[in-house]
Amino acid sequence: MNCKNCQNNLRTDYSYCPHCGAKVIRNRLTVKNLWYDATERFFNIDNTFLITFKHLFTKPDEVIGGYISGVRKKYLNPISYLTIAITFGGLFVYVCTEFFPNALDFDFKYENSSSLTDADKMAQDFQKQWNTYLFKYQSLFYIAMLPFLALMSRVVFINKKQFNLSEHFVINIYAYSHLSIIINTVYMLVLWNSKLLYYISMFNLVFQIGFFTWVFYKLFNLTIKQTILKLLFFLVLFATICFALMLIAIVCLALFTDTFQQMTP
Repeated sequence: MNCKNCQNNLRTDYSYCPHCGAKVIRNRLTVKNLWYDATERFFNIDNTFLITFKHLFTKPDEVIGGYISGVRKKYLNPISYLTIAITFGGLFVYVCTEFFPNALDFDFKYENSSSLTDADKMAQDFQKQWNTYLFKYQSLFYIAMLPFLALMSRVVFINKKQFNLSEHFVINIYAYSHLSIIINTVYMLVLWNSKLLYYISMFNLVFQIGFFTWVFYKLFNLTIKQTILKLLFFLVLFATICFALMLIAIVCLALFTDTFQQMTP
């Protein structure tokens, strides 16, 4: 018989192919063995996803630094980990849209808004729409941010030649993916409580900054003083870029508004 994956010859008593390592499948597909295959892939003790997920908490330097230095079997590669994170993000959007369509309205914030002006109410409606878009398209937003985060982290650590720009990109992919898996899982668990979801989302930024700081602390073997200085540098750089982008957006909006008014009879 031949291996169905690599087509090399196999002995009839083999359970795994000695050439490619694939498991030899002899039985027809059933619901039982389909379920067994799924649980074996995702929940067995040797599963690379579970090991990667666990060790990104405890020793991110070993996971990320190991991948960069050439360790490619022990842990999940960054693109696969990012794919899982995107899947979790999509699952959150699906569950929210199908089963909790009002979870992102955060109406409890506007309970005492009866005396507000029309302008204030318009601002509230805009904020509600912004909250909805921010939650639903967070994965796309962060993926678009990854190149900028990699560039910023490279600038912050410009005095350390340990990793190049591409390797900083890998660092940020791992860190973002890990955070995305965690936070989207938590979001799905609290979708039934809009207020709890809102407060957790507020804490999310602090959690992200803390985890990224932990990752770089371990990767670069920093002291506490160095970590604080690098964090402050990153925050100042990030705030400056955000301010510049916001200023550009305001100018573009003003120009667009003036142009539209001139075109309107």
